[in-house]
Amino acid sequence: MNNLKPNEVYQLNRIKEAILNNTPFDDVLKLCEEINPTIDDPEFAYTYAACLLATKDRIEDAMRMFFKNREDLFCSIMYDYLKEIGAFEMVSKVFKSAKPYHIYTQTPLYQTHEKGVVENICNFAKNNPPPESESLVTILDIGPGDGELTAQYVNKIASLHNLKSIRLVFVDPFEEELKAAEENCKEKISIPCEVIGICSKIQEITPEQIARIRQVAPIWFVNAALSVHHMPREVKIPMLKQMKAFSSKFILSEVNWNHDLPEKDSPELIYSVAKNYGIFCRDILNLPVSEEDRKLCLYHFPIDEAINIIKQERPNRIDYHTTIEEWKKIAHEAGYLVHDPVATYLYEDKPFLFVMGFYGNE
Repeated sequence: MNNLKPNEVYQLNRIKEAILNNTPFDDVLKLCEEINPTIDDPEFAYTYAACLLATKDRIEDAMRMFFKNREDLFCSIMYDYLKEIGAFEMVSKVFKSAKPYHIYTQTPLYQTHEKGVVENICNFAKNNPPPESESLVTILDIGPGDGELTAQYVNKIASLHNLKSIRLVFVDPFEEELKAAEENCKEKISIPCEVIGICSKIQEITPEQIARIRQVAPIWFVNAALSVHHMPREVKIPMLKQMKAFSSKFILSEVNWNHDLPEKDSPELIYSVAKNYGIFCRDILNLPVSEEDRKLCLYHFPIDEAINIIKQERPNRIDYHTTIEEWKKIAHEAGYLVHDPVATYLYEDKPFLFVMGFYGNE
């Protein structure tokens, strides 16, 4: 799903060269028609050309090219987006409002993944009891969202170990989400729950915030559910090293996408973005919500992310989704042993989302 063959990359790079040289649309179209039969994914050459044309602000040409592959869901959505917005630009800062994400959590894709995450955290808890301590059992949760997932897994693992109370340390850069997570957990967790909220990106926590987390040691484990792909590889490694100083156990759940290392305009990057976000958007289109909410979710969440990844040079992206194999390398470099990943959502028999445990030295 994420990979192109070397010959396919070579052929698609001919399209990139043509568009960088400002080749007229009809000539680019002929080149796409020549290249399409040489690649396994039918008509992807149109998708690739359309994305590159959009990044060069050739919006009318991009729309015409997206329309050529309109049977592809990503192309269909991008065509409608450009027709309505008139520019290949983000319509808002992703997650400026939490509502688009909350609409997305209603999708079967997310709910299947969520169930898998809870199940895997329970399996972890069975085999890794909380540390013996006179203080509260403490979990560090990175990017808890609205706290619904946290409440689910805490209730289950509290029952497993007959916990009488729990402390949760939430790290999230959005005050709105921290407040919602605290309120939901205090309401829905079945045992007394203390919540400490730290408003920061996990990779940017201050010495004072680090000291605050250390005050509540020992920490049973760190959970990061779809929350640590907002940093490039070179930042992921020191972040994981910092987490290892808090707890030897780190539970990661993420998407198996290739949006970190590939450079801007590369066939590998745009292929991964188009294919994976197309799958991601499918369930949103089928949600039983109003057309207004559906468009709010699409335009202010996955489409904004996709545009940012495609359009920005690597240092300026807001998302750096990483494949399973690359996460294994990152974890090893950070000093962890890695347990085999467990797929929480499969697409064409391949992991689309997954959970993986990292274990440091005790």
